[in-house]
Amino acid sequence: MKSFYDSLEASLRRVLLVLVSGIVLSVVLQIIARFILLVSIPWTDELARYLMIWASFVGLGVAFRRGQLISVAIVKDNLPPRLYRMATLVSDVLCSIFAIVAIIYGIKLCLLNAGQVSPALRISLGIIYGAIPVGCLLFLLFAVESILSPPAAE
Repeated sequence: MKSFYDSLEASLRRVLLVLVSGIVLSVVLQIIARFILLVSIPWTDELARYLMIWASFVGLGVAFRRGQLISVAIVKDNLPPRLYRMATLVSDVLCSIFAIVAIIYGIKLCLLNAGQVSPALRISLGIIYGAIPVGCLLFLLFAVESILSPPAAE
């Protein structure tokens, strides 16, 4: 099962590279257009914003798996190993519950906004809001992996 999660994380990291590259290219294109060509391209700002939203939610799962989400380090560093594992388990279960709720309401939000289109790109806002359930599903998958993984040697 670990190989599945490893390959999923590697794939998501490639997706993140594409998303962040898209943000950079979009912003650079707007800078060149605005300051060199003296024209404004209206969709670049919107594209960069939507790519940032998707990158944030896709990155949520990757950051969780790598242990790079915000935590209270002073508490975590001072717990004995057994209590640390218990606190991690409780945290992972709470994260899983949050992810499930976010998936449910994210899907509702997608469906509610599916008929609306973005002003400049003219794409369905349901696609943009789709970052919420997709990102939280990835977050949930990695939280479940953490819950089911055997405790580290103490």
